[in-house]
Amino acid sequence: MHPPASTVDGAAARAELVLLQVCAVLRALQLSVGLPVLLAGGLDDFRSTTTVVGTHLTAVVWAVLLFTVMLRRREVPLGWVVVDLALAALWLVTVPQLCVTSCAAGWQLWVVPQSMGALILATMFVRRGVAVLGTVVVTAAYVTGIWKHMAADGMTADWTGTVAVNVFFMIGFALLGWVCSRLLRGAARKVDRATADAIEARDREASARARYDERTRQYDVLHHTVLSTLSKIARGGLDHRTEEVRALCARDADFLRGLITGADDIGPGDFVGALAGVVRDKQALGLRVHSQFHALPSRLPQASAAMLLGAAREALSNVAKHAGVDEAWLTAVGEDGGVRLTVVDRGDGFDPAVTPCGRGLMRELRHRVIESGGKVDVTSSPGHGTVVEVLWKQ
Repeated sequence: MHPPASTVDGAAARAELVLLQVCAVLRALQLSVGLPVLLAGGLDDFRSTTTVVGTHLTAVVWAVLLFTVMLRRREVPLGWVVVDLALAALWLVTVPQLCVTSCAAGWQLWVVPQSMGALILATMFVRRGVAVLGTVVVTAAYVTGIWKHMAADGMTADWTGTVAVNVFFMIGFALLGWVCSRLLRGAARKVDRATADAIEARDREASARARYDERTRQYDVLHHTVLSTLSKIARGGLDHRTEEVRALCARDADFLRGLITGADDIGPGDFVGALAGVVRDKQALGLRVHSQFHALPSRLPQASAAMLLGAAREALSNVAKHAGVDEAWLTAVGEDGGVRLTVVDRGDGFDPAVTPCGRGLMRELRHRVIESGGKVDVTSSPGHGTVVEVLWKQ
C-alpha cells in the first residue's frame, strides 16, 4: 500500500493527497448519474423503486463516509478499499436484477460508473495484486449481473457491444488510474529529490561559509593579539624581559590555548573586565590609552560583548599602526540598555571616502558591528585624527 498522504511532507505526500481528492470528486460525479434517473423517469424501468432508491442512497452514504475518513486520516487503508470493491461487486450483481431488459443495458444502470470509481481508487492506492484481483472480480460481477438479460434476448449484437464497451471502460479506467498515479508519483519523487539536493547544497554552502567566517574571525583576533605582540617584539619595539610584556605574552598564550580548545573569548558577566584587559594589552604594546567607563551593563550577551571588544581592539590597533601617535582615548558608556563605545585619536587621520571598504578599519567595523546588529560611525579627515563611535542596543 502506498504511504499515507500528507500536506506538509513534500511533493510526494502532496501528490498522494491530490490523487485522493481526485478520486473523491470523481466518485461524486459518478454517483450523480442517479439524479437524471430520478428526474427523467428512469425509475419506471425498475421493478422496485424503493429498493433502487435505497441502494443508491446507501452508495452515496458509503462514499461520503469512505472519503471523509480517508481525507481526514490522509491515508487509504487496504480494508476500506476491499470493502468498497466488495460493495461495487454486490451492487453490480443485484441491481440489474431489478431492471427490465432495456434498463440493464441502458443509462439507468447507475452502478456501472460507481464501480469504475471503485476500480480507479484500488489501482491508485493498493498493491498491484489486490488491484488486479479486484478488477477481475468487479468486471465478472458486472457480466454476472446482466447475464440473465443477455440470455433472455439471445445474445444480440447490441447486447454484446454494450457488455464489451462497459467491460473495456472498467478495465481501461482502472489501467488509466494506475498509469496516471504512477506518473504523478514519479514526478513528485523527482521534485522531492531535487529539493533534497538543493537543501543539501545550501547546507554545504552555509557550512563552508561558516568555516570561512570562523577562519576569518580567528585570523582577525590573532592579528590583533598574539601576532601583534610577536611583531612588536620581533621589531624591537618591546622588551620581552619586562614584567608587563611577560604578562601580556602569558595572556596571549592563554587566549591562544582557549582558541585551540574552543573556549569562549568572554563570558556574559565580565565585559568591563575584558574591556579593561584590552586597554592593558594595548598599553603593554606601547599605546597610552586613557579609558573611562560609566554605567555599563553588568551583563551582556556573549556575541554582543565579543563584537564590542573586537571593535575596541581594532580601533586601538589602528591608532597604534596608522595614526602616527602613541596616545588614544577610550570611552564606554551604558545608555538605554545598550553600550556606546568611542575611540578617539589625534593622529594623521584618513579620508573615509577613498579608503577601501574591504580592508583595515572599515572592514573590521563592517563585520564586527554592522553585521552584529550595531551601528558604527567613523569620522576622520587627513591631519585631524579619527573618531570611531560604536552603538549597540538590546
